[in-house]
Parts: sequence; C-alpha cells; structure tokens
Amino acid sequence: MDSARDLCRDAIYEEYNKLTYESLFTKLHSQRTNIVSGFLIQSMIRKKYQVSFVSTDAMKTHMQIPFDFLLEHVEIVSSINQGVLLCRAHNKSCYYMCIPSIQQWQKIPNPKTRYDTIEFGLMIERSKPLRYKIKWKLLDEVKLPYEESLHRMTKVSINGSFHWLTWKGNIFAFDIKRESHCLFPLPLPTSKDNDNKDIRLTDYKGKLAMTYIDRERNFMEVWIMKDHDRKRWSKRHSINIGVLTRKKPHVSPLAFCNVDVVLMGEYFHDVIFFNFKTGTLTCYD
Repeated sequence: MDSARDLCRDAIYEEYNKLTYESLFTKLHSQRTNIVSGFLIQSMIRKKYQVSFVSTDAMKTHMQIPFDFLLEHVEIVSSINQGVLLCRAHNKSCYYMCIPSIQQWQKIPNPKTRYDTIEFGLMIERSKPLRYKIKWKLLDEVKLPYEESLHRMTKVSINGSFHWLTWKGNIFAFDIKRESHCLFPLPLPTSKDNDNKDIRLTDYKGKLAMTYIDRERNFMEVWIMKDHDRKRWSKRHSINIGVLTRKKPHVSPLAFCNVDVVLMGEYFHDVIFFNFKTGTLTCYD
C-alpha cells in the first residue's frame, strides 16, 4: 500500500511540476503574486557595462538596473535564478555578491588562483529560505584531453553540477558536492559539419538541454537529457525559425522561459521572445 501511495504522490508531483513550466501557469502566477520573472541582459556601452531587465510581461520589462549602490563599477560574471549575482569590479580588484532587487551586497576576497580565470559558477544551497555560502577552495587540477578546452558562455547548472560545452563537441560536467568531473559527448554524430552549427547548452524544464541550429535549413532542434546518470538524450522539438532569421540572421537561443517560449538574442544587443508554439515574436532593441 505504501509503495502505491508513493507512486501516486510521485505521479501527482510530476504532473504539477510540468504545469509550472506552462505559459498560462507562469502568467497567472505572476498576476496573483506580483512576482515578475525575466532575464538580466548585460552589454557594454561606451566602455561601461549596463544591465537591462527583460520579461514576457510587457508592462515590466526593458528596465535599466542601477548598480550605483555598489562602491564601484562592476561586471556580472555569474548569477542564479533567485536574483543573486556574483560581480567583479571593472578593474578586477575585488568581487561582490549582491541582490539588486533589495540593493543588498557583500564584498568578498579575491580567490588566489595560479592560472587565468576562464569561467565562474554560482550555486545556491537552499532557496526557501534563500541561503548561500561564499567559499573559495583550490581543488586538484583538472586535465582535459589534448586540444580540449571549455567553451565560454555555455555554463548550465543542473542536478548539482555545472556543465560546459567544449570546443571538441563534448560536455564537461563538474559535481559541486562530490568535487568530481566527467566528460561525455553531445547527442550528435561526430562530423565536421557540426563545426559550423550553432550549438548551445541550456535548462529546459529543469533538465539539461542542448539546442542545435541548422541555419541552412532554418531549423532549431531541442534535445533533452532524459537520464542524467546514464547520459541518455531525447530529441524534444524541431522548430522552424525562418520567421526569426528573416529579421535577425545570426540569432541564437539564450534561455527558455517555459515550455514554448525561448529568449533569443543577436550578439546580446537585441533580444526576442519567440513563442515557437504560436510563431509570435516580441522584440526588444
């Protein structure tokens, strides 16, 4: 009886979890709670970083986010969905943890590194109540295969691990708690043709996902990792993006808002919310 009850509870939780990623659910939740979800877009204008907030809520979007509550000009180097940011001073002299919505910040010491910094990662320990820990720790050196290196701006945090795309078409995963790492292939055949394809890692419904754009065919594929332990993938969507590329030929996916809306960008200057279920676009220049 207990096992049947557990299965029933798991099934209900899975169905509820699916609903939370639906466009209608996120819209109703925002209206009832007055909580607005969206994205921070960072760009450099006149040698200074500027940050804008964009959202599918047209009334509360494209707002400039001021960082004048900090002691100096900063660059966002990592973030989490709960609005906590890791920032670095423009002259790279120090780091800040900050929450712009309440203008709370804390200066943190510089990590003592032996090599140039390629990427940063930020992960919370608990979301309710929000708790985070600041800790720099030097781990054993990670040696990647010959001619292999991490692709910048592709980091995704899923299941307690950071994931980076590599230049050789693999995924490098680092488990935070276990302090272990692994390298595994993308769900695509090894081919020189893939070198010219726009491949990105992202989060789709709380799972590791890969987007793959074929610009010759004007299609974008979305692959989901169904089994993280066994590294099993499943192709979820094949999307015609012709309506996008006619406006922005070099547009690329930045993040998924929900199951059918993806934030697309062209060099991070112009962003577009694309509902691939209805084919509608919402552009912000």
